[in-house]
Amino acid sequence: MKTKCYTTCRIFFIALIFYVFAFGTPLWAFAKPVQVAVVPFKVNAEKDLSFLRDGIVDMLSSRLSWADKVTVVNRQKTQKALETVTGPLNEVKAREVGTKLGADFVLFGSLTVIGNSTSIDAKMVDVSGEKQTLSFFNQSQGMDQVIPSINLFASDINEKEFGRVMPSQKAPASTQAQQAGTLQDQSPSDTRAHPDKLIVGGFAGGDPQETQKAAPGSAFIATQMAQSQSAQFWKSRNIKNRVVGVALGDIDKDGKIETVMITDHSVETYRFDNNRFRKIKTIAERSHDYLIGVDVADINGNGYPEIFVTALNPSREFVRSFVLEFDGQAYMEIVKKSDLYFRVVNAPKRGRILLGQKQGINSPFDDKIYELAWLNSEYDVAEPVMPPRRANVLGLAPGDALNDGTEVAVVFDKLDYLRIYDAKGGEIWKDGEHSGGTPRYFQLPNLGSKDTENHAYYPMRILIQDINNDGKNDVITAKNYRLSEILSVRIFQNGEMEIRSWDGVGLAVLWRTRKLSGHISDFAIGDFDNDGKDELVATLVIKTGSVAMTTPKSALIAYELQ
Repeated sequence: MKTKCYTTCRIFFIALIFYVFAFGTPLWAFAKPVQVAVVPFKVNAEKDLSFLRDGIVDMLSSRLSWADKVTVVNRQKTQKALETVTGPLNEVKAREVGTKLGADFVLFGSLTVIGNSTSIDAKMVDVSGEKQTLSFFNQSQGMDQVIPSINLFASDINEKEFGRVMPSQKAPASTQAQQAGTLQDQSPSDTRAHPDKLIVGGFAGGDPQETQKAAPGSAFIATQMAQSQSAQFWKSRNIKNRVVGVALGDIDKDGKIETVMITDHSVETYRFDNNRFRKIKTIAERSHDYLIGVDVADINGNGYPEIFVTALNPSREFVRSFVLEFDGQAYMEIVKKSDLYFRVVNAPKRGRILLGQKQGINSPFDDKIYELAWLNSEYDVAEPVMPPRRANVLGLAPGDALNDGTEVAVVFDKLDYLRIYDAKGGEIWKDGEHSGGTPRYFQLPNLGSKDTENHAYYPMRILIQDINNDGKNDVITAKNYRLSEILSVRIFQNGEMEIRSWDGVGLAVLWRTRKLSGHISDFAIGDFDNDGKDELVATLVIKTGSVAMTTPKSALIAYELQ
């Protein structure tokens, strides 16, 4: 019986192979086609543009259909499945619709028309949840740009999801000039450009590696609008660790900017050079410390920038920071077990200075903040810059944030509300809702119950800088969205970068990046890729690894600023 079955199978496969060679039909032709459900776009407009909604569905359906490989679900079936879902359509509900339809992907989005301005925001969701959602955002002037934008999105889906390279769909020259321009190219009367329109390079796939190739051409800016428009920023390959801090600087004086990143227990150096982002080395292992902050600056004036690492002891009850410096051959620890929190800031008219703060009795916010000076081979307290109980130095930035010529301090308070203080510590403004937010904490004494930990969370970094050369300072920070804070454990679901500016009433948000899965742990501004232009770089923790049997995962993202 077994011999007969084996003979039958053998004959079948021989016949199949003969058919392939004889008729040129590849083996993958017998695979089940990928099913895509295209949901009619939500149209936000003063006029009736239902015809355009139907046209977008038809365009996407025709451009995604691929004989024997990709099939678009019947529109009537998709509509019936949608009727079973209540409320606005999001990624979770899109997967519900896809499951009902037996689809592999669900494509949905919106078209917004305000005056002569049109914007398209769309998502391609993998129903299984195994692949990352492919997002697309495009903003343009005039209805005539809608079709080229849809073409670009369809080409991007075909290439990234299905491996199908389509003929280039170039946008008109006027659109290319508009979308490829950098921030300083905007006229003074124009609203400030959103960086999502500037960056191409996108999410890099594949397993974590120590070398990352750049996108063709410039590392970040798209020179060909036929390139993917859904990849809105550059992202490194995933790093199998939880990256909690980042700083930029030429730490070895070789003429190249290095990227210094800290994990919970190590200091790592990377460099973007020759169109590659690669790890150089681990310069410090601190298995018994928790690292919570990093900065780079030449404060002692010997020509080699120091690496200031704020750290806690294993129980997170004491501060024991350290400072590293390159001596021409190796990185030496020039300061050990300091009881100071460190933060390098840009002071008006003075450049980069070092601030420090000691741990308070009841909170990391309790003690005064001082400027530190290098004296007798150590960083000694000099001038006080902030009264006690106002801020923790990790979340403070001095500068002309009001754009009126006066120096103020922008800080995060204990509850992650932005505040502005004058030079004497008097409050000028407080935000109405919290932003910032980090999972890094100091362990305070338990309050009554031995089973409940008492955490004091550290604030997010703040920068004050004119990032688009319009003569006005911007306040740069991040906002992480909390999923839960049960039992004093913070869990973040999404994070985004925010750029704010004083409008006479408060720090208004000029633009923010799209929400990223995970949370922003830190950020810096500098010539990250050694191209002579500054970038805003941020470390993104995608998975914390805090759950048993899970591996942490982080990445570096970058936005070109000039």
